[in-house]
Amino acid sequence: MSGSVPEDAASAPAPQASGESASTTPPQDPVNNPPAQAEASRQSDSEQEEEIPPGSLRVDPRVGEDLYGTNIAASYAHVSATGVNAFGSHNTIVHITYHGQPDVKPVIRRVEETHFLEVYAGTEADSALSALLAEGPIACLTGRPHTGRFSTACAALARRHDVSRLHEVLLPDEIRADALRQTANRLEEDHGYLLRLPGDGHVEAMRLLTDVFRRRSASLLLIRDDESRAGDRHPAEVPHHGPDPVEVFRKHLRHQLCDRADLNDEETERHVEIYLQDGGLTAAIKHTYRPHEVVRLAKAVADHHPADHTALAEIVQVSQPNRRDRAAEILRCRATGGDRRPRRADQHERAFRIAYAVFARQPLHHVFEAASLLLEEIDGQAKRPDWGRMALQYTVSELLGPLDVDWREGQKAARALGGVSRSAWLRDGAMRGAIIDEAWHEFDSTRPALLKWLDTLVASDDEPVRRAAAEAAGLLAHHDFDRVCADLIDGWAASPRPLTRRAAARAVVAADMGGQVHHLVRRRVRAWSGGHRNYQRDAAALVYASGLQQPDLNWSLADLRRIARDRMQQHSHAVAEGIHQLYALSPGWEGEIVSELARWLDDRQLRRHAGNALLSLAQRTLDDRRRAPFDLMTKLASNQVDANDLARLWRGSLFGSPTSHQTWPIFGRWLHQAESDDTFRKSISALVADLAAVPALRRRLQFHLVRLAEFPNGLPDWLETAMREQ
Repeated sequence: MSGSVPEDAASAPAPQASGESASTTPPQDPVNNPPAQAEASRQSDSEQEEEIPPGSLRVDPRVGEDLYGTNIAASYAHVSATGVNAFGSHNTIVHITYHGQPDVKPVIRRVEETHFLEVYAGTEADSALSALLAEGPIACLTGRPHTGRFSTACAALARRHDVSRLHEVLLPDEIRADALRQTANRLEEDHGYLLRLPGDGHVEAMRLLTDVFRRRSASLLLIRDDESRAGDRHPAEVPHHGPDPVEVFRKHLRHQLCDRADLNDEETERHVEIYLQDGGLTAAIKHTYRPHEVVRLAKAVADHHPADHTALAEIVQVSQPNRRDRAAEILRCRATGGDRRPRRADQHERAFRIAYAVFARQPLHHVFEAASLLLEEIDGQAKRPDWGRMALQYTVSELLGPLDVDWREGQKAARALGGVSRSAWLRDGAMRGAIIDEAWHEFDSTRPALLKWLDTLVASDDEPVRRAAAEAAGLLAHHDFDRVCADLIDGWAASPRPLTRRAAARAVVAADMGGQVHHLVRRRVRAWSGGHRNYQRDAAALVYASGLQQPDLNWSLADLRRIARDRMQQHSHAVAEGIHQLYALSPGWEGEIVSELARWLDDRQLRRHAGNALLSLAQRTLDDRRRAPFDLMTKLASNQVDANDLARLWRGSLFGSPTSHQTWPIFGRWLHQAESDDTFRKSISALVADLAAVPALRRRLQFHLVRLAEFPNGLPDWLETAMREQ
């Protein structure tokens, strides 16, 4: 690949006009088309050469809160227990830090959960799983996703072995489950292992791995989607159905109250039963869609303990079941009364309210324009004649209906702050996702029009419009990942237009923030990075630059290395920003990242990216103080990064990189900080001595350093000493 012409750059059509839909001119397979190549290259270079400010592509956590409410499960501001460095379900978090060769070995990590059985609500599958694991080393749990399958599997293995002896196995896409036969020495005796297995390879996996786990007196529990009829199931398969939501609430609330309120068992049980006597709360629990929503309700009640009926009513009001009910009311047609309503009135209201939700927090003129476009898409799907755009027919209050209260409150709040009053505002921000959900699930025939509408919006020149459309697509991908990717996101990722590729990256990250499609998102990003389309590789780099990571750090580095070898990436800073995000979100693994960048210097295609990454990392400070120490310098002083690797990076950036003119001022700031802080002087002096060990480089140092603004009165003695010939 390193010596080839970029496939997409050589084959892509000329960039589209800003008002055209990205899907009207799909990317073509590689052909000899020099004019298109030149045009696409000019387009790409002109829009990608500028640097990406660190963290500028991250998605605001408020987006996740607006789209998923209490179900948000990813944090891109800092690493957290439910953030991008965690892999698991609900109460079970598996931290992935294995640094082997992901293309060869499975990742095996311990399930860290000390109180798992205390909060586990039993299911009908428990007894059957226990019986199967008593008879043999392998069983398979099948059922619908997001119903608590992972928790049920953990409970079964904990009963068989112990809570402290549970592991999850993660497989790279390139290898199959039988790879565990080659790594059997990593399986511990009398331990339990879980493996989420896509597709229908479970029967073959059970056949090949039974002896392996029997010899280790260990157990393997496969988890897969239920795609077969009852009569077609393997004898070692157990169907899974979600637990009773009231029991889930009871278990979690009891645990939360014991931890927070310091109550004994009898008092805790009494408080739990009192809460469950509230009719509104009980109804909300029974109308939850998945155990995760119940857990959030229990946490909300525990946070407000002791909660009276008023407090419980407020909790229920912002619960997901209540949001869904209100979203249905918002999109419901008004009664027609005695007179027939004007033509398309119901459709116009629904379209306006959907657009209002998609463009929450945005100026209202975007809502009007987007609603008109949605009606045009609906008319096109219905093959109606062009009726033109609605004008002077309905006021905002009429179009918003139940949302009029939110809009008016938003106007008051904006006026009080001195801002723009006419903007789409929701009292409960999470109603944004609930309304889009309702439009997707309750108006199925409108789905093609919704997807085409989002595709049209992404072609806009207006950044807020593209951003809102990408976030809505991410939410819909959370519900129907394959369809939304096939119809929208994959096409955006393959677009010759860089702004459209950036929208694809934002949509993928927005989908991941919901917490239910982590594995699908990461598999798709790896497919983009390893595919044959340059543009999709660029979209994958933008995803990593947005803060998303693979469950194993080495997988992310391998993807970025593959992307960086693409000649189209030579003028892009997306790979460098992806490295910066890995560094920022992987505390404790800075040394591995620096060593990887040092190895990049051996590859001509990767050197520029290594230099750009060092430029970014070298300016990163420990905090936001005006003269805060440089983070990488601190890691060097504490021996958390290899001094030789860092010296190689500086040498390549200062003396052999196209960006060396940018690197010298940053290096000067490092030297100035070492001059003013003794804790860094020893390590920086050794770094300079290492650089000056080569005579030609020593002369270059002597030439540049005396011209740095940081040393107007000449170089300090320690620096002169470090540069002397040894």
